[in-house]
Amino acid sequence: MVHGPINSGGREDGAFAVEFVLVMMVSFSLLLPVVEIYRLSLFDQALARVTHEGARAAAADPTSCGTAVIDAFNQDSLAAWLFDQNNDDNIGMLAQPLGADLWPSGSATEEAHISVAADEDLFDGVDWEVPGCGAAGTDAWILVRSRIVVEPWAGPLRLIWPDGFRRQQHSWVRNQS
Repeated sequence: MVHGPINSGGREDGAFAVEFVLVMMVSFSLLLPVVEIYRLSLFDQALARVTHEGARAAAADPTSCGTAVIDAFNQDSLAAWLFDQNNDDNIGMLAQPLGADLWPSGSATEEAHISVAADEDLFDGVDWEVPGCGAAGTDAWILVRSRIVVEPWAGPLRLIWPDGFRRQQHSWVRNQS
């Protein structure tokens, strides 16, 4: 007497499908934070680079250093692509005093905040006492601080961080005039 295999393919296929769905749900739940951390790293690196480029531009042109910093932000293609939240091909920048603890609101005029200050006398005990880049011909150090708020990309992360991720960078240069 010859016995053939028992045909129970329907139940096995269903079990494989359920297992596949469970593994994919766990994989996607682990992949989401990894992608968000990579995205934040990209924003951080772009902000650091463009802040340094803005500081270099301010040191080269201390008479209009605020404009030089804003131009450096808008001329960087990666920063313009990442920070321009309303897609008007312009990063809405707001200059603020260095001591202000304000963060961008994400509106068209406040996609990024910058602060520029100078320290003309390094040994007077007062740091960054001069707004802007300092007087021409001085041996001043210039500090450029930039701030952005990165909105979470995924819906579940928006529930956890509704105000977004705050990112800030500093760059110091010497007055070159």
